[in-house]
Amino acid sequence: MFLCNGLFCSTHYFAPWWGHFSRDYRLVQFDYRGHGRSDDAPDPTALRIALLTDDAEQVMNATCPDKTILVGHSMGVRIALELYARQPERVSALLLLCGSAFDSLGPLFSRLPMRTSVMAFLLLGDHAVPLARIVKDAVLHADLVARVAYLVGGMSRELTPREPIEGLMRNLERLDVRLMPPLARSYIRHSARRILPQVDVPTLFLVGEKDSLALPSHARKVVRLLPHGEAYVVRGCTHLAPVERPDEVHSVAESFLARHHLAP
Repeated sequence: MFLCNGLFCSTHYFAPWWGHFSRDYRLVQFDYRGHGRSDDAPDPTALRIALLTDDAEQVMNATCPDKTILVGHSMGVRIALELYARQPERVSALLLLCGSAFDSLGPLFSRLPMRTSVMAFLLLGDHAVPLARIVKDAVLHADLVARVAYLVGGMSRELTPREPIEGLMRNLERLDVRLMPPLARSYIRHSARRILPQVDVPTLFLVGEKDSLALPSHARKVVRLLPHGEAYVVRGCTHLAPVERPDEVHSVAESFLARHHLAP
């Protein structure tokens, strides 16, 4: 299995997945350039979805000699789909977790006035780096980040464990503020809709019931475009369903792979 992280995230979100699936599968995980334990990007302002996909493709080619199950969480759903589009013969299945294939901001922020405001704010970050650093330092507190995430369906007060929040904070502190606006804009503009009808391998599209960034309705749209797609909704969960109800998510993924004769 080849694991792809979400936007501004490191490998910490896959800790439960690693603990469970490493017993039966060879797992490969990595940090995008400028993230986690990877080197800083030579040009932080150049980060785009295509460049992160380049990174992922190089790692996959170097570490996965056989057919591979691609696993993506959040933005990693897009990276996994772009990887498939580049090398479909290398992929045996897709496990897409709590991410969108298009419409990155969800129904509220995707409306034109709100979307325009978000993009304008991100453009400001390019030209006011000192201000962006001040804003980042001011808002980068676990409690504040968590409160915002609770509000938009990114986390659950009841279900989300503390460890993923702390892992996210560590990675956000490590990020160069110059890479954040251009990468966020690239993600908002990106769409993998064109890829979906071409995906000729079993694909599981799993989302949380209360996730406002990757809604169950979005999962149903995606699955209708996939030739071999299946949707699953984790009840009561948010954008972090894989760490909120890991046993259920692992069981669903294992059953899916077994039905398609991909279990070890």
